[in-house]
Parts: sequence; structure tokens; C-alpha cells
Amino acid sequence: MRSRSALLVTLLVFALGLTGVLAYQAVDAERTHQAAAKRALDDYASFAAWQLNQQAGQEILGAMISTFIVPLTHVADDPKSWPSPEDFRAASLLPPAPAKYLDGVRFFFRFDWRDSTVTVAGTPPSAAVLRWVKDTVSSAPARFGAPPIRTQAFGSADRSPARHLGVIVTNDSYIASVDSIDGKLRVVCYVISRDMHGQPVVTYGFETDARKFMQPLIDSVLSRSMLLPPSLLRGVSRDSVLAVSAWAPMSATIFHSASTSFPKNYMAVDTLDERFGRLRLAVSLRPEIAPRLVVGGLPRSRLPVLAGLFFLTVGLVAAAVIQLRRQQQLAQLRVDFVSGVSHELRTPLAQIRLFAELLRNGQLRSDQERERSLSIIDEEAQRLTYLVENVLAFARSEHGRNTVAVEPVEMDREVEAAVDAFAPLARVRRAKIRSTIQPGLIARVDPRALRQIVLNLLDNAVKYGPLGQTVTIALEGTTDRVVIAVEDQGPGVPRGDREKIWDPYVRLSRESESAAGGSGIGLSIVRELVRLHGGRAYVADAVGGGARFVLEFPRESAPLVDSPRTFHRQSAGAGA
Repeated sequence: MRSRSALLVTLLVFALGLTGVLAYQAVDAERTHQAAAKRALDDYASFAAWQLNQQAGQEILGAMISTFIVPLTHVADDPKSWPSPEDFRAASLLPPAPAKYLDGVRFFFRFDWRDSTVTVAGTPPSAAVLRWVKDTVSSAPARFGAPPIRTQAFGSADRSPARHLGVIVTNDSYIASVDSIDGKLRVVCYVISRDMHGQPVVTYGFETDARKFMQPLIDSVLSRSMLLPPSLLRGVSRDSVLAVSAWAPMSATIFHSASTSFPKNYMAVDTLDERFGRLRLAVSLRPEIAPRLVVGGLPRSRLPVLAGLFFLTVGLVAAAVIQLRRQQQLAQLRVDFVSGVSHELRTPLAQIRLFAELLRNGQLRSDQERERSLSIIDEEAQRLTYLVENVLAFARSEHGRNTVAVEPVEMDREVEAAVDAFAPLARVRRAKIRSTIQPGLIARVDPRALRQIVLNLLDNAVKYGPLGQTVTIALEGTTDRVVIAVEDQGPGVPRGDREKIWDPYVRLSRESESAAGGSGIGLSIVRELVRLHGGRAYVADAVGGGARFVLEFPRESAPLVDSPRTFHRQSAGAGA
């Protein structure tokens, strides 16, 4: 009996002890849960604030680059040719619609470093504001130092120092400063352009209302990004999870999202670089959302469960990072494409407007000058038409709507016509066009598509080859093929990149670092149109160096003529 009682007491004591252990684990688990939830919220808030900081900085930099690119590309060695503030203002407000971040701009200005003069266009600033702008711009080199001269060089296509470069601008040259002047919170955005020796030459900028400037930029960031990985939010709207705020260095509020503010104990603050005014960006999280943000819930049991959840989280985060990186790459390709096309379209438009204004105002006194201006307008209009046709063809290709209406065509006539049409564009780069045309070749092609193919190949050869080069285009036939070959005298295409260059948006690394512009769609259009004709396109090495782009089309039954005709054309530039 005693032995049974002892056994029962022992079992009860053991059960009590086990209950105590379980109770302790439950209390400890609750305490750990609260601590883990707070740490998770702090980490996610910090991550979201960092994301906001990075993307807001890129958005501000992109806004300034897109605004200042027009006046910068027209700065030459002669200060008399520099665009005026009024030119800068007009270019920034071109239709169809100016950027929303420019809605609060009061004036645009140009700062001449030769004599430290400031000229403005727009609402005349007060003496205090003008003094603030002048002091801010003139003190920038001392505050930020000279950036390394290694990137875009405006004024020389081949980046040769002997060609008297205009100005050199790096990403570090774009600066935004924030201050409260005359009782208003103001932002001045400007770019410091330098010569080859790193000395400031001319600065363009604008002054605007700080809130009207930042509101659309942060709205743009929030419209593109959830700030937290989608795998963490899992369908929960961003406004119910976080609130976003921005403050000026003097603690004045510039931006606040539409959502309700959450407790500040779950807030993370990050500060933009000094070149962006040291604006403070804050993200506050809703505490009640913690269970949703912790993937798989919090561990409540032994180490294996904890390890399993850890590796699951690592896998989900890795997948989210890979997806985010892929989205960023696609977004960057889209930005580069839009930037390239915009730059390509602006150049002929600017030339057309310039010479049209000269003609309208009667500033060209001689018939020779007027005839030359009309010739330039015609050349730039042809260039603009070619660029627009390229973009339209690419858009149709992207949606699978590219078609060709083939018919028997005398290839020599069409190729010669395309070469003649390209002659004005070749003159811009002082290139010579040498044509070797075999007559009598017939192929079933779409004449409009063939012309676009040839123009794209010639443009590619002229754009990425040296100034004054000779580009050779040959038309010849085999038993069942008609072959078009375009050779340049550039550096050629590495073997490992000969398939990649036909993809949309792709540019070789050496080309992306050069001053030659481009949208990255020309060769993709060529291959697509050649494919629709049942032919093929490829690139090889040219005999004398450079690249040789070859197109093959199915040949129509027609007698071969073996006496090729050779034509020599050159622009009015080098060697003329």
C-alpha cells in the first residue's frame, strides 16, 4: 500500500513538475514572441526605410538628369552658345506635359563660373533668395569636392581630349539643397558641369517649393514599390501596414502618406545623402501586423521546428530578393530605353526648332545661309522620321503585330534608295558610304521593311565606328540567296556577344560607357523583319577589321548578272 502511495505521489510530483515546466515554457514562449515581434518590426521598418532612401535618391537623381540633359548637351567651348535660362525653362516645360515635380518651380537659372553671375528665367526672385542660390551653388565645390572625371562627356562623340570637349558631368554633379528662405521651405536643384581639368564651367538649376517637388517623387516611388517584399505582406495593402514621412533638415514636414500614423516606437528613419539635401525619410509600421510579417509564425517548440522555419524564411527571402533584382533589372532596361529614345528624339527636334526660329525671325541674311538651314531642317526631319518608324516597328514587334507584304523587288534599286536616304545622317558623323551593288537580283520582300533594315544597319555602323570611317554596303547573289552585307571600321563585336546584340535594349558594355547614344532596339528590329521574310541575320568579322553584318533573303528565280556596279558616297564632313 505504501509502495503504491509512494508511486502515486511520485507520479503527481512528476506531473506537477511537468506542468510547471510546460507553464514556464508557455510564459517564456509568450515573452519570446513579444520580443521577436518587436525585433521583426524594427528590422522590417529599417529595411523599408532603406528601400525608400535608395529609391527616393534614384528618383531625385533621375528627375534632375532628365531636366538638365537638354541644356547640358548644348554647352560648347564658346560660352556665347550656351543655352540661356529661358532656353532651359522652355526645354523643361515642353509638351505633352511637364513633369509634376516641376509644378512648384518659380525660376530657372544659369550660374557662370567665370564671373559668378546668375541669370534667371521665370518669377523674379527676391534678393534673399537670389543670394541664397548664389551662395549655395558657389560653395558646392568646397562642400562636396570634385567628383572623379570618368563618365559621360558631352561635346565629343569619341571622347578624345584633342577634340575640345564641352563639359563633363558625373552623377555626383547633380545636387539638391533645402532651406527655409523668406518663410518658405525651398529646394534648389542644380548640376555643376566641369571642364577636362575638373574646373567648374557653367551650372544650370531651378528653385522650387520643397513640398511640391518631393510629393510627386515620393508618390512615384510608392506607386512602384511596396517597400517590403510581397512575400511578407501576402496581399495586405501597404497603407494598412506602414506610413511614410519626409522631413527637411530643419524638421519641417515635406511629405506624409495618406495612411494613419502608427506609434513611433516602430519607426525607422534614414537620411538621404548630403547631395540630396539630407532629407530625412521615416517609415512607421503597425504593431498589430507583426504576425503577418513573420513568415510561418514564431517558433514555439524545439530546435528542429526553429531550424525548419529559419530555412523556410531564408528560402522565401532569397526568392524575394531574386524576384526584386529581376524586377529592378527590367525596370532599369525600360528606363534606359526611354532615356535613349528621348535623347535620340530631342536632338533632331532641337535642330529643327533652332533653324526654324532663325528663318522665322529673319536672322539669316544670305540665300546661302537660308538654303543651308532648310537643308538641315530636311535632314533632321528625315532623321526624326527614321527614329519614329523604328519605335513603331519595335512596338508592333513587342505585341507580335509586325507583318510584311512581300512582292518581287529589284533589290539594287531599293538598296541604292536606302543608301541615298541615309546620306544626310552619315554626314553628321562625317562618314563615307561605299556601295557595291550587283544589279539584276530579285527577291520577294516588303520594300518599306527592306529600307528600314538597311537604314538600321547603316545607322549602327556609323554610330559605333570612328569619325571619318568608310562604311561599305554590298549587295550580291548566290544560287538561292540575296545577300546584303554592311561593314564598318569600328572595334567589331566579340564572339561571345554576337547573339546577345540582337536582343532588345542590349548594348555592349563598351558602348554603354561611350558618348554614342542609342535606344538598343535597332538590331532587334532588323532580325525580326529578316525573320518575317524567311531569311537570317548574323554578324562576323570584317576583312579589314570592324564588324560585318550579313543579311540573307530567299532569291526569286532571275538571271544572275556578274558585273557589279560600285558607287562611292560620302557625307559633307571628313574627307569631303
